[in-house]
Amino acid sequence: MSDITKLPAKNSEVFVEIGNTPTKLVSCTDWALNCTRNTIDVSTIGTEWKEYLPGQISADGSTNLIFDPTNDTVAAAIESAMFDGTRLKFHVRPAGTGTGKVEYTLEAYVTGWNTTAATEDAIKVAVAFQGAGPITKDTQA
Repeated sequence: MSDITKLPAKNSEVFVEIGNTPTKLVSCTDWALNCTRNTIDVSTIGTEWKEYLPGQISADGSTNLIFDPTNDTVAAAIESAMFDGTRLKFHVRPAGTGTGKVEYTLEAYVTGWNTTAATEDAIKVAVAFQGAGPITKDTQA
């Protein structure tokens, strides 16, 4: 048996901060939070191997939601952030809500807001966001 702790994604939660209050995206079907560190090529002529320095870090993410016409508060916040170019604060809780559980927080610009519908499927909204600063990792109180 493995010593690795495994978590079911069904317990994870994503929140968007509205008026300083984290509001849960209740119709979330999946999410992603991505970090990338760029590198700076400092290789010189005459060397066999390339050399690099660490560069800047960027973060982005996405979430897919089932369209809920009754959830005007969250939808309006995401739509407004997209069309007005304002930041939203996203909170991702991989293990769900509870004392001592991890929470990642990121201020970001909404860069994608796509609503789709297909035969034999629910109407969905895909939200993409680009970080506007660092991701912070905390434990919930």
